[in-house]
Amino acid sequence: MPKLKKDLSLFGLIMIVIGSVIGSGIFLTPSQIAGHLSTPASIMLVWCFGGFIALTGALTYGELGGMFPKTGGVYVYLKEAYGDFIAFMYGWAYFTVIMSGT
Repeated sequence: MPKLKKDLSLFGLIMIVIGSVIGSGIFLTPSQIAGHLSTPASIMLVWCFGGFIALTGALTYGELGGMFPKTGGVYVYLKEAYGDFIAFMYGWAYFTVIMSGT
């Protein structure tokens, strides 16, 4: 079985990250959050807390990628943790529900 070529340029990596992280919600969400909070300090506090939550998720995926250096992403992690059936169901749910909705 041929192996995937592990080759990405810096520009390619940056474009993948930007495309994955920044969606159209970045233009709408801050104004909605600001409407519910009273001070600029509270807005920044909530924004930093959200950034911390995102950072912990990113670091978790980084650790999983280091533990399981295989092609497949979340499918591989679920297969290792919960078995074939859960990974299979996630794969189909991702394909039919998540990807079709984005």
